[in-house]
Amino acid sequence: MSFLSIYHEELEANFQYYSTAFAKRVYQHHVNSQIVLQGFFHFLKIANLAKSTQDVVDLQKGISQIEGVRHPIEDTLNLKNGLNYAQFLEAILRIAFIKAAEN
Repeated sequence: MSFLSIYHEELEANFQYYSTAFAKRVYQHHVNSQIVLQGFFHFLKIANLAKSTQDVVDLQKGISQIEGVRHPIEDTLNLKNGLNYAQFLEAILRIAFIKAAEN
């Protein structure tokens, strides 16, 4: 978690970008913002956490364990299946644990 705190401003900026890029609904307060899973998957690719679509599919196992994410992951453009900021950070941590276990 301390690693995430070092990059908090960058992570928050990425989250805010994706929450507005795919948003059909604008929240009055930014803490209520969410990103659709398609935006999160794109973030994984540009952050080099996933190099291919198959990597994203493999990482969905960790993402689907997050409370509030519907199972199975189907509609990745539906905001109801999206992530708030806390879930976004939790997903990054879960992916880090998955990647660490692979090595």
